[in-house]
Amino acid sequence: MTALLRFFLLIAFASLLSGCVGGNFLIGKWTFDSETTLEAIQSKGGPKPDAEEGAGALLKGIVGGLQKSLSVVLIGQLEGTDIEFTRDEMRRIQHGAGESQGYEVIEKVSPDRYLVKYDDGEIVSWGKTETGIKMQLGSEEEIWVHFRPVGK
Repeated sequence: MTALLRFFLLIAFASLLSGCVGGNFLIGKWTFDSETTLEAIQSKGGPKPDAEEGAGALLKGIVGGLQKSLSVVLIGQLEGTDIEFTRDEMRRIQHGAGESQGYEVIEKVSPDRYLVKYDDGEIVSWGKTETGIKMQLGSEEEIWVHFRPVGK
């Protein structure tokens, strides 16, 4: 091989190891998007009337309604929250005060979904959307909290 070809292969290999190839869609400044989040929760809907009959359907509907109400309360706590991801740190700021902690992508589930482990041991699923990013709330039902780029 020529020296120039070796040099380019070395650069490509080093970029692959450092994570530069393909990038990390989380890196950037994001702000909580309450409209998109509430719209996503409300679009989930309740159980189909023909799916079950009687007390089972009623109970399932009540539980689903309670889960959604609880989610709306939790989302209300996120108003005014900004998140910034750097290559190895996540900063969470709400109304001027915040915290930061290290993180690592432990699994790339798909090109638009990562499993992220924070330094405190918490593992969270993050996804890429057309308008920004989303974080999955810890629940049996898939409920996502949406963030859009700061300034948009």
